[in-house]
Amino acid sequence: MDIHIAEVEGSCILDVVGEIDLYNAYRLKDAVNSILERKTCPFVCNLKKVTYVDSSGIGALLSINAALSQRRILFRIVNVPPFVMKIMELTRLVGFLPIELPGKPAVGVAIGSRNKESMKARASRAPRAG
Repeated sequence: MDIHIAEVEGSCILDVVGEIDLYNAYRLKDAVNSILERKTCPFVCNLKKVTYVDSSGIGALLSINAALSQRRILFRIVNVPPFVMKIMELTRLVGFLPIELPGKPAVGVAIGSRNKESMKARASRAPRAG
């Protein structure tokens, strides 16, 4: 996996190329942490050139989202390949990660907007036990 980092209009863009898997998912988290040591900026993770992702890769995205959310730093995931989106849909993570689809704003809970309405909406989508 390669990670190309650029700053565009005040946002830190992470262009990820290749596989995000057990062996290198930590590098994505390390890249975000190293940027955070120097500055605070909104993050955009571009997955356009990702060829494979496993549960460790999805876990890295969740970890980054949680860390940035705690610091109230905006985070978006863009250009998600169909096979990655399918994994996120099957694992019901689409509502938890800020995924931006072409022509649509980011899907997911906005930072600081976890109110009763968004919780009710998420609960209504959850499967019922029984």
